[in-house]
This record gives sequence, structure tokens and C-alpha cells, in this order.
Amino acid sequence: MTMIRKLFIGTASILAWGVGGAAFDFSADANDVAWAAPAPSHHWINAANLSKDDYRWAQVELHTLGLYNGSLDGVPGRETRRALLEFQENNGFRPTGTLDQRTADALTDGGVGQASSTSKRETGSMTSASRASSSRGTGQN
Repeated sequence: MTMIRKLFIGTASILAWGVGGAAFDFSADANDVAWAAPAPSHHWINAANLSKDDYRWAQVELHTLGLYNGSLDGVPGRETRRALLEFQENNGFRPTGTLDQRTADALTDGGVGQASSTSKRETGSMTSASRASSSRGTGQN
């Protein structure tokens, strides 16, 4: 009986050390794994037959870039077209306001020359307002 007991305890110890050692080894190397970061994914679209998922994906990407503030519903409405136009203009594309593969590729990359989310009109008024407030604060005119 004691022989079986020793065999059982010895086997359990070996298994515990093996499982525990593997866990320690993995946790020690977890930050050193070069492939742990996800690679950028491309969103392939069929420009002739765009789905709601394609438009929803574009809306999310445009929202992430600060260009789209509408509903993330997958419906290509006025706000979606406006955001696509702005994105295409900011990236030097021919502004069509439609989702094509070139625009989808640029959205996947985060925009080549993507500018701020404020329009040119807002930027100009904000700049003149900030100039006025800063000159008042420093006593300059």
C-alpha cells in the first residue's frame, strides 16, 4: 500500500512541477513575444455590392479618426458621405464620397495624410478666437 501511495504522490509532484513550470516559463516570456501584437487587418470590399457591414466598418474607422460623428448603423447617409469626402481630400484622393478599395485600404492604415476632425471653417474661427483670448491674457494687442 505504501508503495502505491509513494508512486501516486511522486506522479502528482512531477505533474505539478511540469504544469507549474510551463506556466512560469510562459509568463516570463510573455512580454518578449514579437508576434503577440496583432497585424493590421485589411478590409476587402466588393465596390459593386457594398454591404451594411462594409459601411459600418468605414463609419467606425472614420469615427476613430474623428471625421465621423453620426450613427454607426451601416447606412451610407449624408454624414457618411461627408466624412468619406473629407477623408479622401485629406489623403490626396479624388473626392467621390464613396467607399472604394483604395479608400478602404487607406482607412485600414489610419489615413495617409489624415488631418484633424475639425473643418476648415471651424479651424479658422477657433484660431482667431484663441488669438484674441491669448492677446487679452498677455496684455498684447
